[in-house]
Amino acid sequence: MKRIAIISVVLISLMLGCNDNSLLPLPTQKYSFSFRGKVILQNQTEYSNALVYVDSFNWGVSTDSSGNYAFQFTKQDSPYNGEFKIRYFLNDYDMDSAKIFLVKGKVKLDTLDVDSEGKIKTKEMKQTFYVEGRTDKQEYRIGDYLEYTERITNLSNRTLHFSGGGDSGPLPWVVLYNENYPPISFFPHDPYGTDFNIFLKAGEYYEGSIKRKIPQTINYTGLPLPPGLYLVKSGIYFYDMFSGISKNLRNFILNDWWKISRGKTPKYDLYPTKFKLPIVKIIE
Repeated sequence: MKRIAIISVVLISLMLGCNDNSLLPLPTQKYSFSFRGKVILQNQTEYSNALVYVDSFNWGVSTDSSGNYAFQFTKQDSPYNGEFKIRYFLNDYDMDSAKIFLVKGKVKLDTLDVDSEGKIKTKEMKQTFYVEGRTDKQEYRIGDYLEYTERITNLSNRTLHFSGGGDSGPLPWVVLYNENYPPISFFPHDPYGTDFNIFLKAGEYYEGSIKRKIPQTINYTGLPLPPGLYLVKSGIYFYDMFSGISKNLRNFILNDWWKISRGKTPKYDLYPTKFKLPIVKIIE
């Protein structure tokens, strides 16, 4: 009887032990060489051209037409450890950010803004202002006059400052963009260096037009203006475009943005934007 009682006590202890979570093995932390996410842009149905940038890596990608993006790390990234910030940038949208944690170059899952599947929650970016340009024609010959009109609308609840540098008139200088050449400024600058500045309050807009002759040569190089497709944009820029961002991100936008694939958005523009701008054809 005594032996049966001892066995019963042992069995009961084992059964109770099975329900004790302290005896279960600790879950293994998971890591991944990649993470991904999605960006939704206010007032848009096509979401390409948003820059997603990893601080300290000097590495950025563009969202595709559906707003998706992905980063793939390699073993060469093993020296990187700790918390890193992800920046979401478009010139005409409020900037956003997220955080990831790396251990020897691998993304630590279910940590900070990365879930257990390696995804960052969808970012919904709010539009700050809207830019729309138009030309009087779609095709021009060298020596033709091109008339360009641009409207800027403040969609935010604050006053926005736009500048054109040392140029005056209804619009400052106008630039042609093509992915094969540096930006081509083909309208002459104001010789007096008058500053172009506008301050738009919430809901206000500014519209200006300018008409100039398409030159035979590129700026002051003497090289002939190549025929082809060009995106047209004035020299007006958002004065606080680079406010609050790192020098590395600014340099990436200026020097590397035009090199990367950007979904359906043509690779003509200088900055990440959703501006609605005309593309014209210049023929000989």
